[in-house]
Amino acid sequence: MMARCTQNKSFRQAIRNLAATIGLLAAGQGTLTAGELIFDADFGNQADWRNTERGQSLEYPGKSARARAEENLPGNFDSYFTTEKWYPKGPYRAASTTGPHPVGQISGVQSRRLGGKSLLVYDESYGSNGAWGSEAQLGKDLQKNHQELWVEFYIKFQRDYVLHDVRKGSGQSIMKVFRARHVPENYKGKTRYDFFGVGGRAKSPVYMLDFKSWTVAKNNFSVARLTPFVRGYTPQELIGSDEHYFLKEYEKETSIKQGGRNSFSFAEVFQTGEWVKINILIKMDSAPGAADGVEEVWINDILEKARYDIPFRRAGEGEGVGFNWFSIGGNSHNVPFPEENRYEQWFAITDLKIYDGKPDIGK
Repeated sequence: MMARCTQNKSFRQAIRNLAATIGLLAAGQGTLTAGELIFDADFGNQADWRNTERGQSLEYPGKSARARAEENLPGNFDSYFTTEKWYPKGPYRAASTTGPHPVGQISGVQSRRLGGKSLLVYDESYGSNGAWGSEAQLGKDLQKNHQELWVEFYIKFQRDYVLHDVRKGSGQSIMKVFRARHVPENYKGKTRYDFFGVGGRAKSPVYMLDFKSWTVAKNNFSVARLTPFVRGYTPQELIGSDEHYFLKEYEKETSIKQGGRNSFSFAEVFQTGEWVKINILIKMDSAPGAADGVEEVWINDILEKARYDIPFRRAGEGEGVGFNWFSIGGNSHNVPFPEENRYEQWFAITDLKIYDGKPDIGK
């Protein structure tokens, strides 16, 4: 297992973990208590779902919207957001290999087990090379502020998933898959799905996890990378400045090595035709400005990325800030074919579970 963090940070983290364990043993508890399950998508036991209208969305629980949007809640989620260009124009069949497909659907078209289901997200290839395409996100209000979240899901990409950067021989393709954020009380009656402008910035901190294929022209090798977008991350000396607090920081992305020394391509990690297990640990910093927030990303039970120095909260920010909302799915920065081709491709997510902290599962 590989933890990509500085030696000093890793050592201090290990000492903290050891101290916590000793404290519990001294108290007679024996072992660490597993994180409590706070959300289970349980796709297999949910009714089939798909967006039935163009741009169909319910952007926060209880929003007064078009009746069809409110009546069309997906499974165990309480909000959702979709955008598309082609669906629902034209015929659709659940197992069809030709479009147009719903940009989001819960169905048994892709599953890990007999009778199972998944969230199937279709990306429509339209717009310019730098465009973000269609989108399907399912969201959930967690009802309370959590200082720590442990996320688990399985993801599967279409085996012949086409990446713009690979076809071009340079650039990047990005697929957004998970977001968690803090929604302040005075923003509970507003959309959860904006991330820019005054309203978007007010609903922070935000943690996002993207998967990226990055091809360097000189060697034409596509590298699979984890690209967390932490709204609120900034160098310690700049905390307290709104101008810098909301910068998008991509420099901390990490290539995927699966315990080895060499970076894998996107195809080697995600286009194998198999389900890939993903775990994410995010933990709020111990105090505003402390810069000790945590991020771990595990792929197939191998630790690929670890940070223990994230300043999620600005100095002077309130103590009551925590993660109280998340969404799964998203859109892609990937236009592999011209719009007239009406090309669509998918990834699927299943067995999504959210815990209030990392369960005691031997990691």
